[in-house]
Amino acid sequence: MTESAQEARQGRRSFLSALLPEPGPGRLLVLCTAVASLGNGLYMAGGAVYFARVVGLSPAQIGIGLSVAGVMALVLGVPVGFLADRFGPRGTTAVLALCKAAMLVFAVFVDSFALYLVMAALLGTAEQTGHVARGALVSGVMGREGRVKLSAYMRSVFNGGFAVASLAAGFVIAVDSRSLYLGLFWGNAIAMVLVAGLYMRLPRVAPQPRQPRGRREQSAVRDVPYIMVAQVSGLARIGPTVLALGVPLWLVTHTDAPRAMAAWLMLINTLMVVFLQVYVARDADTVAGASRLQKWTFLVLAVACAVAAFSGDVPAWAAAATLAVATVLFTLGEIWGEAARWGLRYELAPENAQGQYGGVFATGDALAVIAGPVLVTTVPDRLGAVGWLLLAVLFTGSLALSGPVTRWAVRTRVPAAQAAEAAEESNLQGAPGATAPQQ
Repeated sequence: MTESAQEARQGRRSFLSALLPEPGPGRLLVLCTAVASLGNGLYMAGGAVYFARVVGLSPAQIGIGLSVAGVMALVLGVPVGFLADRFGPRGTTAVLALCKAAMLVFAVFVDSFALYLVMAALLGTAEQTGHVARGALVSGVMGREGRVKLSAYMRSVFNGGFAVASLAAGFVIAVDSRSLYLGLFWGNAIAMVLVAGLYMRLPRVAPQPRQPRGRREQSAVRDVPYIMVAQVSGLARIGPTVLALGVPLWLVTHTDAPRAMAAWLMLINTLMVVFLQVYVARDADTVAGASRLQKWTFLVLAVACAVAAFSGDVPAWAAAATLAVATVLFTLGEIWGEAARWGLRYELAPENAQGQYGGVFATGDALAVIAGPVLVTTVPDRLGAVGWLLLAVLFTGSLALSGPVTRWAVRTRVPAAQAAEAAEESNLQGAPGATAPQQ
C-alpha cells in the first residue's frame, strides 16, 4: 500500500471516529439514534404542514397539541424512569418506541382537532419519556466510563440524520401531496419499529430490585439539591430556542440581513453540533468537568445575546456578520450545555436509580419548553436591543446559580461505598432462599 493510500485510510478513520464509537453496543445505540433521527426529521418537518394544509387545523391548535404533549411528558417522566429501573431500561425503551410507532399510524387517520390533540399528546409523551428510559439504558450498557461520550456521539448523529430527513421532507412540502405527507408518517412509524427491534439486540440491563422491607424507598422527587441542579441546568436549553426561533424572527423583522441568511445560520449550527459535540463532551464525565462546562455555557450564551443586540440598526452586511458570530456563540453554548447536562444528570444520580433520576432531571426543561418560545420571540421583538440584553441578564443570573447548586448537590450525595453496601443488601434480600425480614 502506498503512503498516500495509508494517509487516506487514516483520514477516513479519523473522520469516522468523530462520528462513530468503537464497534459494539455503543455503535448499535448510535445506529438506533440514526434511524430514529431520520424518522423524526421526516415527521417534524412535514407533520405540522400536513395538519394545517390537509386536516385544516389552525397554527394555534397545532401549538396546543405540542404544549399538552410537553406538559404530559414532564409529569410522566419520573414514573416512566421508575419503570425503567424496576423492569429494565432496554425493554421499557423498546416498548415506548413501539408506542410512538402506534401513534404515528393513528396520525394517518386524524381528521379533527379532538383526534389530533389525543394523538399529539400521546406521541409527544412517548417521544420524551423514551429519552428518559434511553438515558438509563445508555448508562446501564456503557457504564460510568462511556455514557457521556456515547451521549455525545448519539446527539451528533441525530443532528446529522435529522437535517438530511428535513431536506427530504422539504421536497414533500414543495409537492404538497396528501399521499406523500402520509408517507412521512408511515416512514417514521416503520423507523420506530426497526429501532425497537435494534434496542432488543443490546445487552440486557438488569432491573433494580425492590428495597428490603423496612428500608425507605429511594426517591428522586425528594432529592431537592438534585432537583435544583436540574432546574438551573434546564435554563441553558433556552439558548437553542433563542437560536431556532428568536434569531430567525429577529433577522426577518428587525435587521437588513438577507432573509435566506436564516437557513445558513441553522446550517452553521447543525455542522458545528455534528462535528464538535463529541470533542466538547470529553471533559464532562465528572461532576467537576460538567460544572465547569456549564459555567462556560451560561457565559457564552450571555455574550451571544449581547452580540445579537448590535445587529439591529446596522448595514445588511454588518447585521449578517454579527448574527453569524452570535450563531457560533449560541451553538457553543448549546454543545457545552448538553455535555454538562449529561455529566451532571448521570454523575449526581445513584447508579441504581438512573431511570427515575433521569425523569426528575427532565423536569428542568419545563421553563425552556413552556415559556421559552414566548420569551425568546416576544422580549427582543417588543424591546429591541434592550430585550436581548435582558436575555443576557437571564443567562448571567443562571451562571451565578450554577456553581452553588452543584456544590450543594455534591455535598448531599450518598458516599459510593454506602450506596454499594445498600445495593448489595437489597440484592441479598431479593435472592432466592433469602431469609425474610422479621415482622
